[in-house]
Amino acid sequence: MADRTDTVRVAIAQLDVAARDVARNSARLSALVTEHADADLVVVPELALTGYQVDDLDELAAPPEQALAEIAAACARAGTAFVGGYLEPGPGRPYDAMAVIDASGALVANYRKTHLFHAEAAAFATGDRLVVARLGELTIGLMNCFDMEFPEVARTLADNGAQLLVVSSANMDPLFHDHLIAGQSRALENRLPLVYANRCGTEIGHRFCGGSRAVDPDGRVLAELDRDEGVLTVDVPLHSALGDFVQYRSLLRPELYSRR
Repeated sequence: MADRTDTVRVAIAQLDVAARDVARNSARLSALVTEHADADLVVVPELALTGYQVDDLDELAAPPEQALAEIAAACARAGTAFVGGYLEPGPGRPYDAMAVIDASGALVANYRKTHLFHAEAAAFATGDRLVVARLGELTIGLMNCFDMEFPEVARTLADNGAQLLVVSSANMDPLFHDHLIAGQSRALENRLPLVYANRCGTEIGHRFCGGSRAVDPDGRVLAELDRDEGVLTVDVPLHSALGDFVQYRSLLRPELYSRR
């Protein structure tokens, strides 16, 4: 990571992924890393390596060291870290997973989606733990699409030391505003920045709605893409402009929140 204590430079890639073409997608993601060597971190959408598929998945699934080998080599050459989605073999069904590769090309974390949306519940195995990952001096908290809609996920990541919330997504029409509101809310309520890389294009009957964005720790959208392909490079502030004013997590009263 670059030696910046107050910001992190993130390249947020909004892609129309090639369905079921792992080789093509791997080459493209590797090229993205190479082209954005000035960024500390490149973030790409959910299942960016395989496309958003829910049938005949075994042929697309591979362990992260194998699936992401080309991308890891690009990270090592560029000195840039990477977060993105792929299919990982699982028990009976594969996991909808996210991998974190650091600037040396090492796989430093793997996250299996814990909150499955609609038909995903029948297609994927369910992850059983939340994950934070270290990238140099920075700790990131991982969310995969639908995970972001649950406040408890981001709050747990924040409590476990996350300094930046990173979301890979394949959000679709008519749910654009769900993720706009959720992303700003998760940032504001934890006073943490959030970066969100969403799909665009169409696949298996879904039209993905784009809107990839960076949100500051005060819930404000710093920059955002429309519905088309593009890469947004943003210097994301790691600290609230308000300082210690209204830090929600320090003001919690957990004794009031238990179920009765």
